[in-house]
This record gives sequence, C-alpha cells and structure tokens, in this order.
Amino acid sequence: MSKRILIFGATGRTGHEVINYALEKGYHVVALVRNPDKLHINSEQVTLIKGLPTNIEDVRAAMKGCYAVISLLSALPEKESFSFKRITPPHTLEKSLSNAITTMKEYNIKRVMILSSIGAGNSYQYAPWYMRLIIKITNFKFVFADHNAQEKLLENADLNWTIARPVALNNNETMGKLTINYSSTPKPFKISRKQLARFFVDNLDTITFEHKAPILSEI
Repeated sequence: MSKRILIFGATGRTGHEVINYALEKGYHVVALVRNPDKLHINSEQVTLIKGLPTNIEDVRAAMKGCYAVISLLSALPEKESFSFKRITPPHTLEKSLSNAITTMKEYNIKRVMILSSIGAGNSYQYAPWYMRLIIKITNFKFVFADHNAQEKLLENADLNWTIARPVALNNNETMGKLTINYSSTPKPFKISRKQLARFFVDNLDTITFEHKAPILSEI
C-alpha cells in the first residue's frame, strides 16, 4: 500500500508539480482543496477532499490515514500581494498550519514540510534590496508576516519539520542544479517549480533537512 501524504495548496502551480512527482515516486496523495474541479489529475492514487485547511474539521477528515503533510499554500493571491490597497489580512498560512499541527498531534503524525520564501524569518537580510522594498510598501508585508507566523509555529512544535525558502519561482520545464544555502543571496536568483517539487518529495523520508530552513535556488 502506498504511503499517503496530505497536501495543502494542491491546485496551485507548485502543487501540480508536487502531486505529479509524488505520484511518479509511488505516493498516494490526499489533496484538501476548495474547488476539486481545478485539479485535473486522473489517478487512483489521488484522493480529493473538498474543504479548507483553515477549517480544522476538514483538516481532520483529510489527514486521517496520512503519515506526512506538505503545505504549499499562498498567503494572498498574487494580484492582491502586489497591491497598495489596504486589506484585512486573512492569516491563511498561520491558521492552516495551526490546524495541521493540532491534527498531527491528535493522529501522532510527525513529518511536515512547508513552503515559505527567502525573506522570511532570519533570511530577510538575504532577500535582494528590491524585494525588501516591495515587502515594505505593498501588501507583501502581510504575506511575509504570515510566513513568519507559520514558521514560528512550526519551530515551536514538537514535529519533524522542514521549511523550504525558495527564491523567485518560474515555470521552466528544464531544470538546472539545485543549490542550497542558509546565509547568502543566491545568484542567479531563480528556481523552477519542477525543481522545488523534487526537493519536497525527495526529502519527505530523509532527515537531511529536518529542523532546517534552507534557501533554495538553481544554477
């Protein structure tokens, strides 16, 4: 029987890549999604559960029988992130991860990997100046506040966690070489979603990046 993993954010561009690669590697994927019609993957190894990660009962239903969790959620839609318009932040990442941590403890699940970004937590100083400016003057300030909040939750949880902090994501089909560091601004400042998906899936069952928050890029 295939190992079951729960994915938040499965309908996003990175989510599609992670699901495809996880299936290729023999995992059974459980996707908790608001709109199942957005996920065009036809496989007996995929279970779609309609619901929201911000609703703990939906999380409990989706996580049953899983052994690991991958969160690929976005804090805000891209258009809203770049906006100067005043908003009330939804705290999607913080609420969703809080529900995940609570449910993981109930089900005695230990492994969790989350998508964050360079610029979050102690990597803020390694974000390029223009990225720090965007965070300061647009609604990206709320995006990174949410990233910081979910990272803090995870760091204080008694779980086997990994925080992935990629640089600028692209949709390139060809992959370069994955580079990993903890204390510098990568050059070039890019990574493909396909490469990022491999990082998540290939490290689900390793301890290499447990309790670590690597900055991920590609050359």
